[in-house]
Amino acid sequence: MIVYNTDRAFFPMKNDADAYRRQLGLKPAALATIRIESREELAAFLNALMGLRKEASAEQPEAPVAPPGAVLEPLPQGAEPEVIERTYVEVPDFVPLFLAKKQAGGKEIRWITEEEWRASLASALSSPAPSGSEADPPSPPQPSPSSP
Repeated sequence: MIVYNTDRAFFPMKNDADAYRRQLGLKPAALATIRIESREELAAFLNALMGLRKEASAEQPEAPVAPPGAVLEPLPQGAEPEVIERTYVEVPDFVPLFLAKKQAGGKEIRWITEEEWRASLASALSSPAPSGSEADPPSPPQPSPSSP
């Protein structure tokens, strides 16, 4: 579900929210898009609008405290962090863009400094490579001295 917000008003249609924003004389950044994909996200959003807190605080002793079972933060959904980490390639900032694009192979490019690159290279060289990795291919057999 998608709703749009402008100055404490919610709209189901973007053009209505945008017209209201222009009527108020606000910049385009004042239009917020809110995507709610699960019941937990909806409950967390509505509880946040109501001002519910996990526990009472000294700064706001009258703020309502959430009852047991109320959702204040939705559980993260989607891909595991490991999968997300594989969607980008870290490329040192001294590599030309055309080579970086070739190395990335369609993945997102994240530029890193030369110092970060050297640190990651040093840690990769100091850790033992797992068996079956592509780090060090086997060397070809040496010729025997007795062969003609």
